[in-house]
Amino acid sequence: MQTESLRRALHDLLGIPTVRCDPAPEFRGQIERDEIVVEKWIWTSEPGSRVPSVLYRPAHPTAPMPSIVITCGHGGSKSQWQYTYIPQLYAKLGLACLVLDPVGEEERHIRGDMGTRAHDPEEVHTCADGAGRLIMGKLVFDTMRGIDFLFTRSDIDRERIGVAGNSLGGAKASWMLALDTRLKLALVSGWALCDTMTVTGKFCTRVPNQRLRTLCTWPEFLSLAAPHCAVLILNGDADIIIDTEGDGAAWEGTRNAVASAAPNFPDGHIACWFEPAGGHRPYFGYTIAIEWIHRHLGAPSFDPKESLPTLNSGDWCDANGVTLEKLYGTDLHQRGATLPDLGIRPIHRADLSCLLPEEIGDPRYTLEGWLEQIQA
Repeated sequence: MQTESLRRALHDLLGIPTVRCDPAPEFRGQIERDEIVVEKWIWTSEPGSRVPSVLYRPAHPTAPMPSIVITCGHGGSKSQWQYTYIPQLYAKLGLACLVLDPVGEEERHIRGDMGTRAHDPEEVHTCADGAGRLIMGKLVFDTMRGIDFLFTRSDIDRERIGVAGNSLGGAKASWMLALDTRLKLALVSGWALCDTMTVTGKFCTRVPNQRLRTLCTWPEFLSLAAPHCAVLILNGDADIIIDTEGDGAAWEGTRNAVASAAPNFPDGHIACWFEPAGGHRPYFGYTIAIEWIHRHLGAPSFDPKESLPTLNSGDWCDANGVTLEKLYGTDLHQRGATLPDLGIRPIHRADLSCLLPEEIGDPRYTLEGWLEQIQA
């Protein structure tokens, strides 16, 4: 199948809408600290579906900024620690960074709860699939609309847009690199691109991967990003969340897919990296990810000749009163991450709220409202 035909078929597989409405962005205030501005915005993804989001940026940019849309993982949303730490890191290095609540989480949850994984149950998948949409398609389409929102701004460099995500966010980033030709960079963290991912995982990831494999191979899927997008896949080689059998099959499959796709990319534009003895960690914030961003997108305030100081994420969380989710709050996983240390402070959830209290549960923001809309 030719490139554009395959891309169109994958769009259709996910049920991504072919028509886009005006994002109609609505400013909801900002906070400024440590030479970073955090803007709060609501914008429209599709009729009846609005998205609360935050945009991190340097306080005083001197030119249109390169930017990255961060895609949150399972149970993640814009107020979770890694999705406030890493956007601040990017902003301190001169980039703009957009983080949006996934449908069903935080301000897009019917009660405003965090860590719900509300889009995971089989009945939710079945409802969306019956309407010709997949949950992954909604997550990816909202990410695409995030880029559309960035394009409404004169301070964003349209030629330097990237996507980055971990776990489910890595899955979303992988679909984005294949489907959105505006991207110049993709960081796929805590995820694998191989047939292991067609037999494990939630409905929102497993079913799209199964259908993907009826259309193309993993190298063909990755090659949809060539030659315009520089792709780095990052994992820990002891991550049994993804490599469920612990036998390295997910990593071997990913390496093989990358090696097979590499001839379609410019030299040095696709690679994979594995942290020895690393678990399920936010690798898109590691120094190696920052170096990839600087090389392929540009990080105006990063000097590759100087080593970035680092810290242990568990120590940072303990010092700042951050409670980690039980599943991932171990030394193997999130507590064991090594992140650049630029004096980043936590941001309280209340400071990132975009909605008024009476707007929580409004169908325009919730998973339930979206499901009702697409069925209608």
